Amino acid sequence: MATVQSKGGNKAGVRDQRHIVAPFANWDDFLGCRLDVMPAGLFLAGAFPVEVGQEIEVRCTFPGDADGVRLGGRVLWRRMRAGSDPNVRAGIGVVLRSTSMTAFRRLVEQAEGRVGLAGRRQERFALRIPVACTFGRRRPLEIAGEISDVSPRGAAVHVAHRPAVGDAVFLRLDDRLLGTIELAGFVTWVRPGGPVANGAAIGVELQFPRDEDRKAWDRIVGRAKADARLSQDYSDEP
Repeated sequence: MATVQSKGGNKAGVRDQRHIVAPFANWDDFLGCRLDVMPAGLFLAGAFPVEVGQEIEVRCTFPGDADGVRLGGRVLWRRMRAGSDPNVRAGIGVVLRSTSMTAFRRLVEQAEGRVGLAGRRQERFALRIPVACTFGRRRPLEIAGEISDVSPRGAAVHVAHRPAVGDAVFLRLDDRLLGTIELAGFVTWVRPGGPVANGAAIGVELQFPRDEDRKAWDRIVGRAKADARLSQDYSDEP
């Protein structure tokens, strides 16, 4: 059940903005709470001291992701009591702000398994490469990290930073054959901890606006795949 915290101050004429923590048990739970409103919405089960029309911030958390994803929205309706049907629960309907749609779509893609990195459905290959990660556009933050495995659509990266799901990230790496490669993408999952102090393992879904970017990444993944097969062949020998 979601919990609520007061967030003081006056924003956009609202007397008191609320910060709601919404822990979802799993991805199916999240998908089942979507509302058919424009641009998008969520149902949050529980009793909340909020009013219809009030601006709120929802922090959606999932097992293994303690930081969660923050979404801004407005209370569309309230249901004070549960119905006789066990599926009709007390709670509130929230219509999301347009500024939260990118992060919300990333969550939906993860939940539906359409994002290869989020669902971890694509074949992945171990590959350790130092990489410079730049987060954000207005105030770029560059941090050294290390790629730990790759797939045709992206990479897992260990970095001393904890970005949010949906954040833009730019990767710059030096390949022994291809030289310096710069790629853009977005964060699809975050797992605190790992070998980097005060850091996290993150999933990066890459975007390939240019054919040369795609070809360069395909060559990197191809070499990692060949190395993995070679290692497996030798390990099978008596």
